[in-house]
Amino acid sequence: MAELPFANRRRPVLLGHRGLPSVAEGNTRAAFQAAIEAGLDGIETDIQRTKDGVLVIFHDFVVGFHLIAEMSLAELREQRPEIMTLEELLDLLEPYGDFLVNLELKSIPGMEDGRAHELADAVAGWSGRNRIWISSYDPVALFKIRQRRPEIPLGYLFRVHDTSGMAELLGLEAVHPEYRLLTEERVARWREKGLAVATWTVNEVEVARRVAAIGVDVLMGDYVDVLLAVR
Repeated sequence: MAELPFANRRRPVLLGHRGLPSVAEGNTRAAFQAAIEAGLDGIETDIQRTKDGVLVIFHDFVVGFHLIAEMSLAELREQRPEIMTLEELLDLLEPYGDFLVNLELKSIPGMEDGRAHELADAVAGWSGRNRIWISSYDPVALFKIRQRRPEIPLGYLFRVHDTSGMAELLGLEAVHPEYRLLTEERVARWREKGLAVATWTVNEVEVARRVAAIGVDVLMGDYVDVLLAVR
């Protein structure tokens, strides 16, 4: 198995969800810079692919009335000029040598456009690759990344129902359950199976303290004061 970049960090690791959207619009340069300046351990962010093959930072599949996958970067920036490419994000984070990055690959099942392999190659080619891991709801995309670049650590995202067995089936390193799925028993079971636990989106102090107490490895949230309250 690949080694997660937070394997030797103090737990829980604190990530700004899409940067720090309580300070600036999420998934923008300002939000990422705010997370750095706030002293968080890293960020979580979202990866899409344009029709001309550019990996970009954006959460939703649609901008306006068009799928991002059917828009060029130029067309996308006509509507969202603040959008960053993955390359620009990695350039921004380059100087911060211990700052962690969780990239969530957005993938529509059945749509094969090469994004899994392209993201894997981009991460493998970055000088800071030892501080990145990739997560996704799409097990097929995760399988493709694992086949392409087995050294990249991976996490399986799920919500509503516990489908963590998929992570075991694929031989992944982490599960990323929505925080409402967390129980002490589940976290203990996942940890016993060698899976790290990263949870989202934790925006209340009591919730943050509760999930930290039951042993999660990573907390993701929108508010720096909530995240830092666990310390």
